[in-house]
Amino acid sequence: MTQASARSGHCLLTITDDGFIDGTEMLVFSFLRHNPWFAGRILILEGGALSEASKARLRVLAPVEFIAPGADLDARVASLTQAIPALKRAGPRFASLEAFGLVDFERVVYIDSDAFVTGDLSPLFFDEGPLLASPDGSRYDELLGDADAARESNRQRYGLDLSGCFNSGVLSIGGECLRREVRDALVASIDPAFWRGVETVGWTDQLILNRHFAGRATLLDGRWNYMPILEAKIRRAHRLHCFDARIVHMAGRCKPWETPPDDLFEQAPGLAKFYELWQQLRALLPGAADAASDTTRETRGLQSVMRPRTEPEPTP
Repeated sequence: MTQASARSGHCLLTITDDGFIDGTEMLVFSFLRHNPWFAGRILILEGGALSEASKARLRVLAPVEFIAPGADLDARVASLTQAIPALKRAGPRFASLEAFGLVDFERVVYIDSDAFVTGDLSPLFFDEGPLLASPDGSRYDELLGDADAARESNRQRYGLDLSGCFNSGVLSIGGECLRREVRDALVASIDPAFWRGVETVGWTDQLILNRHFAGRATLLDGRWNYMPILEAKIRRAHRLHCFDARIVHMAGRCKPWETPPDDLFEQAPGLAKFYELWQQLRALLPGAADAASDTTRETRGLQSVMRPRTEPEPTP
């Protein structure tokens, strides 16, 4: 499959609702800014209430398409959250499982709406591996030599003694994984019985995916899912810095479009640079007051930070 023939078969997928629309807008904008070659389709899964005003904001950026989760997925999520009320707020995350059933495409790249793009993502679209992902926190513990901590974490998160686990915030799906029967099997796992033995219940789609694809995902390095909350581990395990990131995933409770708690940067000083980068990008959005200025010091600095290096910088 050549790059030219595959482009029309590409799909970028994310999930949003009115509470995440700022993040989704940034994801779409930053993706197109750094991937001008992309000629596929951008699909937005409605994970909750999504107003026409929110949809209009995204349509300014690109001819995005809005789709809804399947009725069977919605019904299973409703039953699950009734049985396990602690999962109620996390219910929309299960919609990511729909990515595996988008069989009209040759390649689907799913990215969480609290992420933004800082470089070329063509490797995620043109690699022919059936499932590509990046490590979760427990896998970084394994890579750094703490297998016992990883096993304990996985028992709590996933209810099994797994290894080589991945974060579900960035996935590249194709081949044998992009099948309706795969999607249906994943959706069938949305069942209270699946959570027996799970101590930390909030991992939702990530729990299902790691158990279903245990040992079968190809794990990429941290530049493809650079999580500030795991930055220290990513730097040690992969010898990467934030300059190397292609996708910055703002996982965690605090999002850059929200007013941060007063003590956030005191507790986690490393987060400040990612908040600043997100805000600088926001100033470039269509309609922003300084979007037309490419000569300011802030914009020149942003463009420098956003250009990934080809070689990792040595890390102590």
